Amino acid sequence: MDIVLGATLHDPVGRTAEAIGRMAPRLHQVFPAICLNVSDATRPEVVEAVAALGARTMFHAASESNIGRFRRDAVTMAADGRHVLYADFDHLLRWMEFGFEDLQRVLAAEHEADLLVIGRSDRSFAAEPRRLRESEELVNHTHALLTGDHWDLMFAIRRLSPAAVELIARESQVDSLANDVEWPLLARAASLRLGYAQSDALFYRTIEGFGADADEGDRDPLQWVRRIEFAAQHASVMRRFLG
Repeated sequence: MDIVLGATLHDPVGRTAEAIGRMAPRLHQVFPAICLNVSDATRPEVVEAVAALGARTMFHAASESNIGRFRRDAVTMAADGRHVLYADFDHLLRWMEFGFEDLQRVLAAEHEADLLVIGRSDRSFAAEPRRLRESEELVNHTHALLTGDHWDLMFAIRRLSPAAVELIARESQVDSLANDVEWPLLARAASLRLGYAQSDALFYRTIEGFGADADEGDRDPLQWVRRIEFAAQHASVMRRFLG
């Protein structure tokens, strides 16, 4: 299966520049085409690394409240009749570096799925920062009550068939990062085929902590507030699909 990459990149601190060059051979091995929606706050050295990668690019004005729209635009840009993998680019770089064989295994899973949600395994999720585990589990549990599927939803990696890409371009209305729940719920409502795959190699870092051995955000009350706000955004989206 040929899979085109459609990803977003926001790196105002320049942490990913070296990793992009280091992972370029693996990126080209997996993806026949790479499309990146890059924030205008991204450091010039990162933009240069993207250009050296040969990626097709578009740029957007950095805005946390519009992450879902930037993701949708990335997927739409990548659409060419093949499957598309959406991922936040910094997460994908770590996955490629620390779990390349795992990534290849997951991308080949469940070929019949129009929308494949890719999440962390139970072991990987249990090792995440406490603020993520406690807030995201509320979203995952509510989604399970709504659909019967207890999936890890908020890592934002999705493999999409051409039909799923078309559906998202046409019907997605969520501009926030709560597209994490909207896209699979839209696909379910449209009777598209859904699937789920887990990875042991996925783990979270902020862009500021890219390359760090550990996450330090659990000691910051603002980071807890942000995660609670993100969970509330997801809850608002799921409400639309009740009954």
